[in-house]
Amino acid sequence: MAHPAPTRQRRRGRVTALTAAAALCVGVIAATPAAAEPVYEDVVDGLVHQFLLDETTGTRVANTGTAGAAADATLVNPDNAAREGRGIRFNPDDYADALSGAYVRLPNDLTAGMQAITVDYDIWIDPANVGEHQIWSLGNKASCDATTGQQGQLFSSNTQRLRVAAGSVNVQQNRVRLPEGVWKHVTYTQTPNANGTSWTGTLFVDGVQHAQSATITTPPSVNAAGTNCNFLARSQVPGNYSFRGTLADFRVYDRGLSASEVAMRAAQGNDEGVEADAAAIDLGLTSAIVEDLELPKLGSVAGSTTTWASSDPAVVEVVNPPAVNSARKVPIRGVITRPALGESDATATLTATLRKGAESVAVREIQVTVPAEFDDGHSVDRDALDLELYETDNVRGNITLPDAGRWGSEITWESDSDAVSPTGVVTRPAYGHAEVEVTLTATIAKGDAEVEKTFDVVVKPLPREEENERYFLGYFKGEGIADGEQIMFATSNGNTALDWTGLTGGWPSLVSQLGDQGLRDPHIVRSPDGDTFYMIATDLNWYDQGGYAINDTQYIEVFESNDLVNWTPQRHVKVAPDNAGNAFAPESLWVDEIGAYAVFWAQSLWNDPINRTGQGNAQMWYNITRDFQTFSEPKVWQNPAPQSRIDTTAIEVGDEYYRVTKNEAGNAGSDIFSEKHTDFLDSDINAWELIAPALGRTTWQSNAGYEGPVIFKANPGDTACPGQFYLWGDRYTNGGGYQAACEANIEAQTWQAKTITMTNAGVPRPRHGTVIPITLREWNSIRGIPNEDVATTVEVSADDVRAGDSTVVTASVSAADGFETGGQVRFSLGDWSETVYLEDGEASATLPADLAEGAQTVKAEFLGFDILLASEATASFEVLPAVAASVAVSSRCVGGKVLLTVSVANGDERKISAQIGSDFGTKQVGAVVAGKTHSSVFTTRAANIPAGSVTVTVSAGDGDDREQSVYVVEYGAASCTG
Repeated sequence: MAHPAPTRQRRRGRVTALTAAAALCVGVIAATPAAAEPVYEDVVDGLVHQFLLDETTGTRVANTGTAGAAADATLVNPDNAAREGRGIRFNPDDYADALSGAYVRLPNDLTAGMQAITVDYDIWIDPANVGEHQIWSLGNKASCDATTGQQGQLFSSNTQRLRVAAGSVNVQQNRVRLPEGVWKHVTYTQTPNANGTSWTGTLFVDGVQHAQSATITTPPSVNAAGTNCNFLARSQVPGNYSFRGTLADFRVYDRGLSASEVAMRAAQGNDEGVEADAAAIDLGLTSAIVEDLELPKLGSVAGSTTTWASSDPAVVEVVNPPAVNSARKVPIRGVITRPALGESDATATLTATLRKGAESVAVREIQVTVPAEFDDGHSVDRDALDLELYETDNVRGNITLPDAGRWGSEITWESDSDAVSPTGVVTRPAYGHAEVEVTLTATIAKGDAEVEKTFDVVVKPLPREEENERYFLGYFKGEGIADGEQIMFATSNGNTALDWTGLTGGWPSLVSQLGDQGLRDPHIVRSPDGDTFYMIATDLNWYDQGGYAINDTQYIEVFESNDLVNWTPQRHVKVAPDNAGNAFAPESLWVDEIGAYAVFWAQSLWNDPINRTGQGNAQMWYNITRDFQTFSEPKVWQNPAPQSRIDTTAIEVGDEYYRVTKNEAGNAGSDIFSEKHTDFLDSDINAWELIAPALGRTTWQSNAGYEGPVIFKANPGDTACPGQFYLWGDRYTNGGGYQAACEANIEAQTWQAKTITMTNAGVPRPRHGTVIPITLREWNSIRGIPNEDVATTVEVSADDVRAGDSTVVTASVSAADGFETGGQVRFSLGDWSETVYLEDGEASATLPADLAEGAQTVKAEFLGFDILLASEATASFEVLPAVAASVAVSSRCVGGKVLLTVSVANGDERKISAQIGSDFGTKQVGAVVAGKTHSSVFTTRAANIPAGSVTVTVSAGDGDDREQSVYVVEYGAASCTG
């Protein structure tokens, strides 16, 4: 949509450093359309090193400070960097350690002899940045690539908080990081104190003081011997992460800039930033606002602080959250009041005032129109406009078909295929069959108003069924580690859930870029059809945000995959009610009775939901979803008030549902317990039968606390716990991490403890996550091992058939790995062919009825499908005469002459007649009933006859149903002369 141009308030032109400093005291002056563009005076006095970082090719990074070309820098690992015009973007595509990622090697002795210093630069931090890293670092080491030998360093990072470390002193404001995904200007000055032996370091953001320390003992020169390890985007510690983000115009001055000079350096960026942030505000369809607005607090380009005002609170009222830290995540809302039905639409102007730094201000006025309450026609039109279905070209399970619109319309559905019912129940084609195209028609109606909207849907065939032979693990490492609250993956080493290898050597596989920017407690569920995986996780970053108590989010994070390798972008999904203080440890389970997933999580409700104070007892809540896109309203599932419960996991065994839950008693008093019920969604906690009250302390360690349980059935052929169930518990006290156990009886009070082995996982034992069984082919794909195609064999059979009748040919296709087959078989015989889909590994076709009598051969060709290789086979059969009979010829001598006897036996179910022709005459045979034989004698009148044959034409039936078959039977020479 088009945006009105923002107005900009900013300092007027700067001619000299003196007038610029004076301008800081004057305040802001609103620019008028006729005002000249401001002139920004640069600060160049003492500028020894300046790296614009604007090169588009090569590895040379020019030094345009007074040090000149002799102090140029070098871009290392340039393939991992992108040139964006403004600065260098480091490691945009992937994570890397300090040695393998892109970085700039600055010249040695960068700050040699300096008694004061200013480091000044523009920075854009990638939201994917995570873990211990350094934005810039100056150090002295015997070997820059060694882990040890540090002889002093000066560096900056944004891990947990923005800081500059000078030796052992951190200049920081605790738990305050630079925002990610926006441009910021950062300046660090270090000037000597009066005692001559210590320094004061001051950290500025956007020209405003951020933090200060007066107790620094490490000089700007860092080390008397100089510095030989000076970097941008690289840490002094080789095992740390490479920085992910963009740096531009990196400067080093040999003096401490004054506060006014620091402000001068940030001025242009601040002015341009507020203007860009103002222009980027997007409130959606402002010409027809019908629901409350969420108004941004920060600019999306440069992170400007934004406040809002309304010209008419009776139309749009700006509601600000309480000015307390516990409510810092509560959004600013624009609460609308719509005119009554029949009244004129209302308008108001929302004014956004954006501030960046001390003085840069921009104002954006946005006119909004609030329509009157909808009549039936408008309601139907709006509900039709809003009605959408998720991923209609890739349907792999039941879909959500809404039955009501947001504006009161009733929605009914019709489908032109049994593949999707009018209630959204999906019946997928079998493996190897073609996908099915379906048209769904929604009728949206309210009162006399009605419209239709159609959706074209593609239902994918079922996946191949294969036996599970390996395991997949999703987990997080822990809140005390810089990258610990992101999702990690591991796979089992063989068919056991006790021996594991991390996929990325302990580095995150998925990093949150939304919400709290943390991913804890990942839970993965496989769809009942087997080829969709949904992963949900807690929106919490304890390490960076300062603990769970201020989490205050009602969201979970959702990812989706069809192969456990490629995941959809993160979805930030609200599941908990507005007055919930958290939504922790979400899990899900397919509940067949409802044809959907139950999603359940732990939450506490604020006693004072306005000021976000007084967190109540922890409860388990749930909602229902078919696609992890649309969720039902949340409901209470387990509320043991005044006690607390969290971390439920569940499994279906036979007709029973078993759930394992943590009783939140505190520290070592907390344990996991199991219950069972036939009704999974029953919210009466007393209706659940208690099975084992203290699984953790009776199974593992009696004085430890346990949470985050995982329970799953062992694979067939599991080498560690054959025919049993696995139970894992996260021991968050006394060492921490998952403990494992096995038991054949899921209702056992105490399980058999086992030891988990982890390799390349980043921690000795993972924290709260999920184990799911997987196939060998899935395991290979996840580990990057090529899967070979599977050989097949065909067995084909066809029964003998009477001429004129039809018979069925059947082919059975088997796979060399013993698992399911699917696809098509082509049968062919002569000019005839037919292609048929396999059903349960077999395909059949009816052969033509006009095949010639005698031996026939039919070929069955399996055409191959997916990973299954083609194969073929043939079968022979006989086309027997239409009238079943048998003819025998014998000879004997009577009076020295040869007599031939021709016997015709009726093998048919009908009466037959026959005509027997020979060299010695023709005879007609009347009705011969089924199972009887008629013999005719031919007198040859010769003592010797040569070999010959008789032709017998056998007939049966009447009229149009009359059939006949010809039998030719040879006989040998006969002699009556000795």
